[in-house]
Amino acid sequence: MKKLIFSLFLATCLISACNKEMETDPVSTAIINGYDLRLCACCGGLLISLDSTNNDVYQWYQKNGDFGVTYLDTFPLQVKIRYHLVNNTCFASKGEIEINELKKIK
Repeated sequence: MKKLIFSLFLATCLISACNKEMETDPVSTAIINGYDLRLCACCGGLLISLDSTNNDVYQWYQKNGDFGVTYLDTFPLQVKIRYHLVNNTCFASKGEIEINELKKIK
């Protein structure tokens, strides 16, 4: 009986932990301004303005999958994203973000 109760408790903790992790990455509307073509050591990627940050520009490198953003897109491009800030990175803007989900707004 104790093993059953412990197993149920453990399963409940694991399930609730998964839900909390998904909620930590905020969903935001953003504008992809285009590619960062500056010639500096930490430049590159795409420049993104998040609506919730008073027009601060962040950098994003498409390294975790294909989100369908290419040089053929017309910039600025409005999108909805689920993202998180990346710490301890070298950047030439307000910071670097990593995008987990991206949906183009038409």
